[in-house]
Amino acid sequence: MMVSRKWLRVIADLLEIEEHDEVVELGAGTGNLSEEILLRKPRRLILIEKDPELVEVLRSRFRGREGVEIVRGDIRDFLPISTDKIASNPPYYLSSQLLLGLARSKFKRAVLTFQREFAERLVAGPGTENYGSLSVIASLLLNIRLVATIGRSAFSPSPAVDSAVVLIEPKEDELRDHILRYCKMIFSRRKRELKNVLRPLLGDKASSLPYSDARPYHLTPEQVRDVIAWLREELGR
Repeated sequence: MMVSRKWLRVIADLLEIEEHDEVVELGAGTGNLSEEILLRKPRRLILIEKDPELVEVLRSRFRGREGVEIVRGDIRDFLPISTDKIASNPPYYLSSQLLLGLARSKFKRAVLTFQREFAERLVAGPGTENYGSLSVIASLLLNIRLVATIGRSAFSPSPAVDSAVVLIEPKEDELRDHILRYCKMIFSRRKRELKNVLRPLLGDKASSLPYSDARPYHLTPEQVRDVIAWLREELGR
C-alpha cells in the first residue's frame, strides 16, 4: 500500500475535487489515500475494498465521518462505473482489466498508480515494442497522461518494480464497443499482415481490408479505428 504522504497528496490534488463531486476509490486498503481525499471535501466518498480485514479497518477509521460509504467487494464487479472522480492504487495484476473497465465507464477524471512498464504501454507509439491493443484503446477512448514515476520506497511493503501516476479522462467515440471488441483480435498477431490476422474472421474479404498489407503494430490508432469502422459496416455488428 502507498504510505508516502507526498504522493498521496499528489494523487488527491490531481483529482481536482469540487464540493459537489462523488469520488470512488477502488481498492481503498487501510484508507491512507481516502484521508487525503476527504481533506478536499467531496460531497461523497465511496470506498471499495475486497479484503474483509481491511474493510473492518476502514469502518473503524471512518466511523461517523459524514459522506463516507464503505463497500466490500471486488473492484472488477463495479466496472463499468458512473461517477465524478475515481482514484485507485490497484493490485498490478488487475491493471489491464481496470483500464478496460474505465474505457467503458462514465466519469470526469481518474488518477491511478500502475506499474511503470504498464503505464508506458498505454502511451506507446506505433512501431515500438510496447505498442499493442491497450495502447490503441487508451489512445482512442481515453486521454492518458503519465504524470510521474514513483520510487519503490513510497509503498510498504516495497514492490519489486517502479510505479507511475497516471491521469485519465474519458473520450466519446461512437465505435467504443467495436473498438473494445476488435482491438485485441487485430493485435493478436501484431507483426503479421493484417489480412492474414483477420482472414479467419473474414475469409476472402480480408484482402479488401483497409491497410490489408500492413502489420498492425505499424498502424496508428486512427488507422486501426478505420479498420474497425470497416469491420462494423462489413459484418453488421
